[in-house]
Amino acid sequence: MTMKRLAAAITFLLLAGAPARASEPFTFVALGDTTYRPPHDNPLYEKLIGAINEAAPAFSIHVGDTKGYGDCGRAFQEGQRAFFDTYAQPVIYTPGNNEWADCWRENRGSADPLAILGIMREVFWSKPVSLGKTTMPLVRQADADPGFPELAENARWHHGGATFATLNLAGTHNNQELRVESLWKEFVRREQANLSWVERAFEAAKKAGDRAVVFAFHTNPFDEKLRYENGPSEPVVQAIIDGADAFDGMVLIVQGHYHELTIDRPVSKLDFEKPGVSHPNVLRLQVYGWPDMKAVQVHVDVSKPWVFGFEPLYAADGSVSTHSGR
Repeated sequence: MTMKRLAAAITFLLLAGAPARASEPFTFVALGDTTYRPPHDNPLYEKLIGAINEAAPAFSIHVGDTKGYGDCGRAFQEGQRAFFDTYAQPVIYTPGNNEWADCWRENRGSADPLAILGIMREVFWSKPVSLGKTTMPLVRQADADPGFPELAENARWHHGGATFATLNLAGTHNNQELRVESLWKEFVRREQANLSWVERAFEAAKKAGDRAVVFAFHTNPFDEKLRYENGPSEPVVQAIIDGADAFDGMVLIVQGHYHELTIDRPVSKLDFEKPGVSHPNVLRLQVYGWPDMKAVQVHVDVSKPWVFGFEPLYAADGSVSTHSGR
């Protein structure tokens, strides 16, 4: 054997016997419920985007509600796409209720929500990549789950020992509109898609040997008024809880809609008989929302048992003084 071949063989053996490199810690940014009064709020949002760009996270996740009231049509959606195009790093967007599900309301343009969702799929999710100046590849449900070819907005990706998945769970009643047959059918089908996507996210995490799973969507499913059998989000949230119980790692839910920073374990309860805490591995981050034009930096280190840490991120003058409804 020549010296060159011997050196190559030794290098191969050393690499083959070396342990897999641990995932490096990283940071992502979470935000939502942003420009409720466009164009008045646009400069504030631009400053927040500037702060995010300066922080240089691995990526950002916007959990929806890109406006409060006003028209939902293509011009508005393309204007929001222009904002996403100014993020220096990748940004993944999942929709809220104000920009599609509630667009039938007079103060939001009296539009057909399904038509608006179709426009949004063209504007934001037509390709299997993130938004932002720098993009990253995504696995879309439309491509990976044959039963739901229209669900381009539901995405999945892997980073630093964690699996991430977005779900189209819109705020308040999640388009669970019984009075309109087409909307009811859309709700039922999307619920089935979300249930499938939750299952596939856990499967992907286990296959990759990940230590964490992150689900991002708009609604607050932990409001007791909305928690009832077959409620607007209950089956999907229960699927996340069941998946977490069978997962050897941490599960983080990132959501918006209620405009108030909250970090808690929303489904944990003390059991004095065991003793113990139920579902201890399920965390929830509810992000800031208008009028607080702020984001949250989420620090991820899968080498630590708690995995996630949280830190506010905002421009120095990034708030407005008045508030309106969700």
